[in-house]
Amino acid sequence: MGKLIDLTGQRFGRLVVLERAENKGIKAAWLCKCDCGKVVTVISDSLASGRTKSCGCLKRDVNRENALAIPKGGRTTHGGNRTRLYVVWCGMKTRCYNPNSKSYDNYGGRGIKVCEEWLHDFAAFRDWALKSGYDEIAPRGKCTLDRIDNSKGYSPENCRWTTMNQQNNNRRKRRWQKKPKTE
Repeated sequence: MGKLIDLTGQRFGRLVVLERAENKGIKAAWLCKCDCGKVVTVISDSLASGRTKSCGCLKRDVNRENALAIPKGGRTTHGGNRTRLYVVWCGMKTRCYNPNSKSYDNYGGRGIKVCEEWLHDFAAFRDWALKSGYDEIAPRGKCTLDRIDNSKGYSPENCRWTTMNQQNNNRRKRRWQKKPKTE
C-alpha cells in the first residue's frame, strides 16, 4: 500500500479539501467543502481521478443549462428509436466508436468511421436508407447495411442495402485466414 498523500487545502473542481475524514472501508476519505457551501466526504481515488468534482451541484447546473438550451416547445425528436433501422444505426456507431464492442477491432480499430452527416443525426441516416432501398419488413438477413469498399467508412456514397449472402461475398480477407495448402 502506498504512502498517504495529504490533500488538505487542495482544490479538485469545485471542492476544496478541508481535512482527513474517517476511511470508507479501506479507502482514504477527505472532508471537502464545495463552492456552493455544502460539505461532503469523498474518497481519495474519486478526487484524484476527477470522477468527483463537486457535491452534486455541478451536474445539476449542467442539466439546468442543457434544459434552457432546448427550443421552446420541447425537444425535436426523430421518432425512430423503437425501429429496426434505429438499431442498425446504433450498431454501426457502436462498431466504430466503442472499444468495448466485440466488433470494434474490425471497424473502429481499423479506422472505419461514420460520416459526419450520419454520426449524430438519425433522421439523415433514415432518409438515406428509405431512398436507398431499406425495407423495414424484410426478413432478417434480407436487408442489411453493407459498405461497398470495406476499407472506407460508413457514408451515403459507400453504403447499400444487401442480403447477408451478398454481404458475406464482400468480406475482406483477414490476416488469419490462411491460403489452402497446395501439394
